[in-house]
Amino acid sequence: MRQETRAKLKDVLLSFKRSIVEVPLSIEELKRAYPFHSLLFPGEALKAFKKQRTVVTKMGQKLIPELAKIIAEDQYMEVHQDYEIVGQLDTAKVEVIDNIVNELRMGRRKPNHQKEIQEILAAKSGRTKEVRVIADLFIGDFKPGPLFFEIKSPLPNLDICAESKKKMLLFQALFENKNPQAFLALYYNPYYPKSINIHLLNESWI
Repeated sequence: MRQETRAKLKDVLLSFKRSIVEVPLSIEELKRAYPFHSLLFPGEALKAFKKQRTVVTKMGQKLIPELAKIIAEDQYMEVHQDYEIVGQLDTAKVEVIDNIVNELRMGRRKPNHQKEIQEILAAKSGRTKEVRVIADLFIGDFKPGPLFFEIKSPLPNLDICAESKKKMLLFQALFENKNPQAFLALYYNPYYPKSINIHLLNESWI
């Protein structure tokens, strides 16, 4: 990693730390706002809980994507954050993608990404529609092929998983002739130090 990249990462981390301010509410106000939480987090612990929630939200929305972009720019030129991708896709492919996601969500099929892509690419109707996806991080000059990252906090719920799966499949269908790469990026392993492999856990659905 270049020294310039290290300096950028340090600046972003320090700036993020300075942006975290104390919770403006008193403990009594927090108790009224979070009556059930106050049973588990007495006194100052309730303020710490509120601050932690704020920090985690800001990390996911701003800090982590920015760090990922800086690291990617260390090696690549075509790096974009919140990158909108718009294109025309055969309506039959869109329908197959919807069916795959719905069947996975309802447990009617087992995940098999290679088979899913084959089904999508084989679908043809002769009619097209405009589709739009946004990549949390997009690297256009990634050597194997255009790279799409959907950055999520660990243990996303089922609705988020379904939405992310659809976005990744649409992206791969749009870039079918360019060997597209699409990944759900979780920025830490919530099971550490347990022996569960988070990569294998994600593959069980995605």
